[in-house]
Amino acid sequence: MTLITYPTRVHFADDVMQEALHSELERAGVAAPLLICRSELNESEFSFRVREGVPGKTAVQSLLFDEKSDLRDLARTAIDLRNTPDALIAFGSARAIELARKCRFALTQVTGTRPALYAIPGVDGLPGPCTRNLETWRAGLPTVLICDPTLTLNADPGQSWRSVVLSLVRCVESYLAQSFNPPADGMALDGVGRSLGMLPRINSARRGAGGLDLQRDMMAASLNASLSQEKGVGPALTLADALAREQRGLEVPDMARLLLPEIIRRGSVSADRADMLLKLLGRGQADLGDAMEDVLAGAPLAASLSDMGVERATLQQVAQRTQDKTGLSFEATCDVLAAVY
Repeated sequence: MTLITYPTRVHFADDVMQEALHSELERAGVAAPLLICRSELNESEFSFRVREGVPGKTAVQSLLFDEKSDLRDLARTAIDLRNTPDALIAFGSARAIELARKCRFALTQVTGTRPALYAIPGVDGLPGPCTRNLETWRAGLPTVLICDPTLTLNADPGQSWRSVVLSLVRCVESYLAQSFNPPADGMALDGVGRSLGMLPRINSARRGAGGLDLQRDMMAASLNASLSQEKGVGPALTLADALAREQRGLEVPDMARLLLPEIIRRGSVSADRADMLLKLLGRGQADLGDAMEDVLAGAPLAASLSDMGVERATLQQVAQRTQDKTGLSFEATCDVLAAVY
């Protein structure tokens, strides 16, 4: 039996953020919210709009982080705040939402009370599901998710490329996963279609086109991709995440883009599902791996792991670290990593 459940409340509209956040916090009677964001966003318009949505009677506290911050250590500081947070408001980046999840876990362990998590994504959407068996996919979801495309209008082309590539890889891997989950499959296919339609539009956005329509589709694809991951994290993303953990400064979408075609070639892919994806890709190839490589080659990202500065010794470490986590044998994992090095 498959248990399918999506317990998150989602607001999705242009310019909805302040009104949605204010109404949700008032409705829940939140008194001590903790705002979580990257340090550079603290004085931004994004942050100003979030604070505008917080009811004035609350005792607001903030938790800031930067690229070098250890999120696990930082999450434990939430326990020692003067006012114990009864809600976490994470905004602007997937890493902020990931930190909020860790804070929620730490607070629940210590206080016995699970605070609500209000997530307001930036251009990179939601973080992936927990892979350390600390919480289920369902437990990792935000209590309330507020998707407002107007918040990402200033995203640079590099951020936009990575967002679309990440959504595409997440959706393809979710759709190809063998577990039975028709709603997740539907969201994955919609995310694939949206992502493919956006790839040429991002090039136009470099010349000033795109605008709000592009950001709206990007956020919709990202939402579909995240919800479709109820089926789990695929091997390309598992390996990319392991590489990023081994070597700081690497971008998961850059690596997942290279890994996905090779994994498809070496994996066990349903012929019916491969045919469905080939139709969406619109390529003449009969091989899904070749078609996927052709599509993803259009992204202006590094062409190999070595171009990203990955050290060859890291490949063996990652292959060992991900044994029994990707569905591939150790030898096949080594072959995949070597092929894109």
